[in-house]
Amino acid sequence: MRKAFTLIELLVVVTVLPIVMVAISGVYATFIRDVPRITRVLQENTTVLDLLEQMRRDVDGAVGLPERFEGQHASERTLLIEQPGHVICYQLEDGRIVRTLFVATPSGVSSDALAGTLQTRPPSDQERVWRIRDAVITWRLWEGDPNRAAPRLGAGHEGRAYAVEIHSHVKQRVDGFLREKLADTQVFFLHGLVKEGEIR
Repeated sequence: MRKAFTLIELLVVVTVLPIVMVAISGVYATFIRDVPRITRVLQENTTVLDLLEQMRRDVDGAVGLPERFEGQHASERTLLIEQPGHVICYQLEDGRIVRTLFVATPSGVSSDALAGTLQTRPPSDQERVWRIRDAVITWRLWEGDPNRAAPRLGAGHEGRAYAVEIHSHVKQRVDGFLREKLADTQVFFLHGLVKEGEIR
């Protein structure tokens, strides 16, 4: 004779099954909501890392970090990097960072003399843009202290910037609150000022 389910067994299944389904649907909904959010954070961080690598290369090849150039003044929204024969300008704009290259015709010219002799390359070579809608990038210059750091930095560096400190993080809205994800701080020294981890 075939055994059938009892009424108690059916009631247990009817009671437990909805609870299990609610738990599974909650996990599934969280997974569906969080995966795209995490993917956006990682994509934004990849863009930030690309920007930081470009800035590192630019500062590594720099001969100075001028305070002003071509009407631009170094500030929390503008970073100027002088390399032999050209000046690179990073500008924070709404949701993006623009890197502009100004090329000088004569070589080996200081930033003061460079201002009147500029040519710009065609737009395709002149600018590079990083879109950072959810990322925050801030920078500040490290400047030599005339009383303390000048002997370590060498003659001619008194009061001049010798490194750039860059802070970055990605904003993520979670349950109505903004959270900082993948926060990072890096310091890039001018080429030639660092050898084996020490400032010359």
